[in-house]
Amino acid sequence: MQPLKDVYDQRYAGDYRHELSGHEVARWEALEHFATDVLALNGARRVLDYGAGVGLHVGLWDKIFPSAELSFCDISSVAQDKFRARFPAHAEKYALIENGRAGFDDHTFDVVASVEVMEHVEDLAGYLGDIRRLLKPGGTFLWTTPCANEFSIEHALSKLAGRIEPTHEGYRRWSWEDPTHLRRLRSREIAEVLQRSGFEAPQFRFRSHLFSFLCTYAPPRRLLKTQRERLMTLDYRLFRRLPNGASMLGAARAR
Repeated sequence: MQPLKDVYDQRYAGDYRHELSGHEVARWEALEHFATDVLALNGARRVLDYGAGVGLHVGLWDKIFPSAELSFCDISSVAQDKFRARFPAHAEKYALIENGRAGFDDHTFDVVASVEVMEHVEDLAGYLGDIRRLLKPGGTFLWTTPCANEFSIEHALSKLAGRIEPTHEGYRRWSWEDPTHLRRLRSREIAEVLQRSGFEAPQFRFRSHLFSFLCTYAPPRRLLKTQRERLMTLDYRLFRRLPNGASMLGAARAR
């Protein structure tokens, strides 16, 4: 298997995750509500985007954390170079993740945010352990990731089509997804592994119940882009407490 760093260096050499599109617009809105209205994190002083890529979420962090010192990290040196060119004001606050360790001191951050990264990492325990290392005691780990809870449309269709396959960790993945999606976790599984990794008091909200699926996969996909993106926000607005979402937002406190 090709090393993940090489995979992402190749992807970021193109236009991978340079601009928000589709369901990512709905994810932004959900993250803003979750971080500010549910978790009240907007007063954080030091915030890290773990797996920042080329800076897709810089604008969101600027909005949620207006007084914070923002830092960024990723495994891809290509992403780092592109980020620094796009966001020179943040250029010196971007570090590489090497050998499973981001280039920042222990207990540095009030919040570590990691958007759509958990499903990609090869060593889940190592990833969570490094985030725990970086957080101050009592600091918050904020994440989003695809969700394997039962009864979402994606779960039902994948199960009917026989497209759910086991992983070597004992979890599962949808075989039709991006091959770098190594796992889909259920919310209770994340709570368990977080407990083992030094976190407590996990909270969850859910997305992609109905509208996100229909607006992503139902034709005509290229028409009514703005309207379709706005419809996707209804999944979180209306159903965020229902656990059958195909995507989750979560937060947990470092012990």
